[in-house]
Amino acid sequence: MLQSSFLHLPGIGETTERALWDQGVRHWDDLESMAGEVFGAKKAQKCLVGLEESRAALEAGELGFFGERLGNAHTWRMIPSCEDSIAYLDIETTGLGFPPVSHSTTVAVSFRGELFVEHEPQKKRALFEKLEREAKMWVTFNGLCFDLPFLRRELGLKFAQPHVDLRVWFNKHGLKGGLKKIQLGFPQVHQRSSMDIDGFDAVRLWRMHKRGVPGALETLMTYNAEDTIVLESLMCIAWQMERDRLTEFALPERAEAKLPVITTRVHESVYDLLRGRASWEVPDGW
Repeated sequence: MLQSSFLHLPGIGETTERALWDQGVRHWDDLESMAGEVFGAKKAQKCLVGLEESRAALEAGELGFFGERLGNAHTWRMIPSCEDSIAYLDIETTGLGFPPVSHSTTVAVSFRGELFVEHEPQKKRALFEKLEREAKMWVTFNGLCFDLPFLRRELGLKFAQPHVDLRVWFNKHGLKGGLKKIQLGFPQVHQRSSMDIDGFDAVRLWRMHKRGVPGALETLMTYNAEDTIVLESLMCIAWQMERDRLTEFALPERAEAKLPVITTRVHESVYDLLRGRASWEVPDGW
């Protein structure tokens, strides 16, 4: 779909792109041969230069070139070009403020079929430095506004890869709300054991862990992991929506997401503490 996209070219917006598609101009090759017919000489020349730059960027693997130009609602078109190296990310934090007011607690990333959940600062940094080198694309839910800007400030890393924010993508299709609300709309998506735990609980779980409550950290890591592993399934659903919308392009079907295994669990005793059904006394000498 990337090579059927023209939004990144100078002077082309969604209306013009759709008009080109309706005229049968559906690939960079088509526009290259027909630019003089569909545009005036000046605009045609700019598009030809833009196409040359696009081919060079794609060949060099410089996908950030397109991510900056396509716009947040259209970075999904780059998914096939990043297929083998997509990092699905979700983070938990001590609060809603950005560093240094708040800091990350646990982070969860699904990458190349493996799930990473970390809470120690050095391990978190090592994980994201690895992903800076190896990941071609980030997929998040609301990470455009929160997760990635937060980590940029906390870690000082660029996170310059193309980024698909599922909140933005589903919004485009008229589906609004938080991650759990979107997930509940699709019963085929993995239903989590932590469905009744929310972001406020995640802050409390970290505080409980710092106070020494047994199982609090593992419960938080499980909640974080379950937020993360559903992202690929939801991405596949959003992709199918585009297949149904853009039938003229015969976009390929996506295989069902293979969820990585979560090795942690929600502790019932911790859940009871969250819901006020139990109490915990700080041990002597703590």
